[in-house]
Amino acid sequence: MRLLELKNSGTKSARALTIGNFDGVHVGHRAILDRLVSVASEKNLIPSVLTFQPHPAEFFAREKAPVRLYGNREKLCSFADAGVEQVILLPFNTRYSKMLPEHFIRDVLVSRLAVRWLLVGDDFRFGMDRRGDYNMLRDEGSECGFEVEANRSVKVKQMRVSSTAVRDALSKGDLAFAKQLLGKRYNICGRVIHGDQIGRNLGYPTANIHFRRDLFPLNGIFIGYIDGPNFKQKPALVSVGKRPTVANNGMICVEVNILDFSGDLYGQRLNVQFVRKIRDQETFASKDELTVAMKEDERISREFFKLNDA
Repeated sequence: MRLLELKNSGTKSARALTIGNFDGVHVGHRAILDRLVSVASEKNLIPSVLTFQPHPAEFFAREKAPVRLYGNREKLCSFADAGVEQVILLPFNTRYSKMLPEHFIRDVLVSRLAVRWLLVGDDFRFGMDRRGDYNMLRDEGSECGFEVEANRSVKVKQMRVSSTAVRDALSKGDLAFAKQLLGKRYNICGRVIHGDQIGRNLGYPTANIHFRRDLFPLNGIFIGYIDGPNFKQKPALVSVGKRPTVANNGMICVEVNILDFSGDLYGQRLNVQFVRKIRDQETFASKDELTVAMKEDERISREFFKLNDA
C-alpha cells in the first residue's frame, strides 16, 4: 500500500475512491472498504482512500474536536488489511476549507486523482460551508466521467455504526459493545519507555507505553491482554489516565502490569487490548490506600482470567 500526499498523488491511473476520516475503521468503515476493493477489482481501478490530516474538526475548533480513537499508524494498517492500494493524504488547511465544492470535484477528484468511481455516504458534505453534497457529486460525475454510489449504513443492535458510537461506548466503559462496533477489541500499540518507577515501588511494576496524544477515549483501570514481540495474549491490568494520587503534571499515562511476568520490555512495541473496565481512576488520600485498591484490582482481574480464556 502506498501513502501519498495530494500534491504528490503521482500516477494518473484511474481510481476507485472513497473519502472520509475513517477514525477507528469500525465495521461500518470495513463494509465501505470491502465494497471499494470489490468494485475496483471488477472495473480494473486502483482502490484508494482520500483522508485528511488534520481532521477538519480539529482545524476549525481543536478544543471541541472529538477525541481520536486511533493514530495514523493503526488507520493505515487497517486500510492495508482491507486491500486498499493507495491512501491519499489531504493536508486540510485554509485553502481547502474555502474551496468551492465544484472546484474540489474538478481540480481534486477529476484532474489530480482521475476518479472513475466514487463511494460516499448519502449525507456526505464537502467544500466551503459544506455546500457540496451527494446530489452535486452525482450530477457533476455524469458530466466529468465518474460514477457515484452511496454506501449503506451498518447497524449493530439497531444503532448505526459510527466513530461517535464507538467513542460513546468507550466513554461509558462498555467495551463489549465497542468490540461489536469495531469488529475487534479496542486496542492501542506503543513502545515501552522508562517511567518514574512508582508502580514498581508499590509492588506493581508497569510497562509505560509511549503515548503521543493528549486525549484518550478511555479512562480508568482495565483488564486487558498484551501482545509483545515474543508472546501473545498475556493477562494484564492496564491503567489509563492522569494518575491523580501520584502525579499532578496533567499528562495521560498508559501503564501495563503484566501478571506473573518478569523481563525487560524497554524499547519493545506492545499491543494492548482492552477487555473489561474495573473502575474509574480515583484520588486516594495516601499511597497506602492506593496500594489497597491496586490489590483489589488484581484480585478482580485474576478472578476474571480464571473464568475466561483469551
